Amino acid sequence: MKPATIVVGILIAPLLAGCAAKHDKPAAKICQSEIHLDSKPEPLGSSKALSAEFETAGHREQPISFGEVTRAAGWSDDWDTVIDVSSAMDDNWLNKMADTPPGTCWKGLPPRSGSDPASFGYYVFLKDRQVMQSVTWDTGDRVLVFRANERLAHETMLNAKSGGLRTY
Repeated sequence: MKPATIVVGILIAPLLAGCAAKHDKPAAKICQSEIHLDSKPEPLGSSKALSAEFETAGHREQPISFGEVTRAAGWSDDWDTVIDVSSAMDDNWLNKMADTPPGTCWKGLPPRSGSDPASFGYYVFLKDRQVMQSVTWDTGDRVLVFRANERLAHETMLNAKSGGLRTY
């Protein structure tokens, strides 16, 4: 090997190593629209009344439709779908579940904390792919449990199981 080649190699090697070690920041997320889960408007009805009705329905002996539960809580029927939102979800997955447009950013998601699930989440009520209301659930008193990737509707039947409600 020629001495000039060795010298060039010695001079270029640190530069290449520096470039390889450089970490580019990920591109900033561009949101076409935003959904704020932690906002508190209650256009459908009282979240507290709905949670109380979940408790009552969780002790029934007969199955009950989700629409019957919301109406018993004094809620409007102005919703068509409910999804369950927890810390394991990201914008892309939520847009698929809620059938909201790609580029919609979901704000107020429960934080991810390693392998531990967040201590809260949301039941998100939608109408025509628009969020109408979100109701916070807490792990300690979560009464309504969804199956994975499940969307509920007015006619979804709920079964009482150990004081809670399940769709199975």
